[in-house]
Amino acid sequence: MQIQIRLRIPTGQSRVEIDDDKPLGDLVRLIQEKTQLTDFTLKYGYPLKNLDIGLDSLERPVKEFSLRGETIVVAPSESPQAVAVEQAAAKPKFTPKGIEPDETSLEWPERGGYIVLRVMPDDNSCMFTAFGGAMGLENPSQVLRQQVAEYILDHPQEYNSVILGEDPVRYTTRMKQMDTWGGAIELSILSDIYSIEISSIDVKSLRVDRFGEGKENRVIILYSGIHYDRIAFCMDLSYPVEVDVTKWATDDDTTLTKALELAERLKRLHYYTDTTDFVIKCEVCHWIGQGTKEAAQHERETGHSQFGEMTIT
Repeated sequence: MQIQIRLRIPTGQSRVEIDDDKPLGDLVRLIQEKTQLTDFTLKYGYPLKNLDIGLDSLERPVKEFSLRGETIVVAPSESPQAVAVEQAAAKPKFTPKGIEPDETSLEWPERGGYIVLRVMPDDNSCMFTAFGGAMGLENPSQVLRQQVAEYILDHPQEYNSVILGEDPVRYTTRMKQMDTWGGAIELSILSDIYSIEISSIDVKSLRVDRFGEGKENRVIILYSGIHYDRIAFCMDLSYPVEVDVTKWATDDDTTLTKALELAERLKRLHYYTDTTDFVIKCEVCHWIGQGTKEAAQHERETGHSQFGEMTIT
């Protein structure tokens, strides 16, 4: 009898079909062909358990392993993967202030992995880096800023000075500078450019703002008041971010629910800045204001975009 088995691999999901009278070794070879991996471990069930692919088991028929309707997690163990992990470990890592690394992920046994917070550098380009990384772009901040600027100038009726709060040419000139913040306008534009829904979860309110509803796929980012991070899925916390899953079908509400669960944990840990009562100082001219709206106004008036949060005691 022919059965279908779902595969969870580092780059996403796949599917194989096999006659359940065939030996397990045939299934292993199918997985090798499908994933282009030669050395891996297989896990299945809930909670996850190892599928024995030793020599003795490879001759047994597939039906003896009760795999009908199962999802098999394919965990690479070959040396290139180990090299990738080592290279990733050598890269700078960014961890939320005051938050332990093990608090930025939630185990997801049903999917055979973890939903995780990928923390972006605090360099005024976090929104572009969060989205661009989810889309697999190189140099995302530079590329996306240029694309947003061109889109605005190509749509003068939609993005005029009333919507932007200033002359479009001046707005786009600032937006192309690497230290200018991006926000809702840019997210809406990027959703159109890449034809993808961007779901932005606000940590403090747990509100989900959807840009580009009705698209086929979505990415998920997390907004913590003055900073954006990326939500991803990984099969193992030791894997490099390059093999993260960062795009999902928009009808996959389970992923969004899991991301909200992680956001709720981060809210309890106060991983957000309350923009209603925090004070900002301009690092260029030492102007002091309150909240992101005043900071944005100051940036439009002066072109200054380097701000720091001041603590009131």
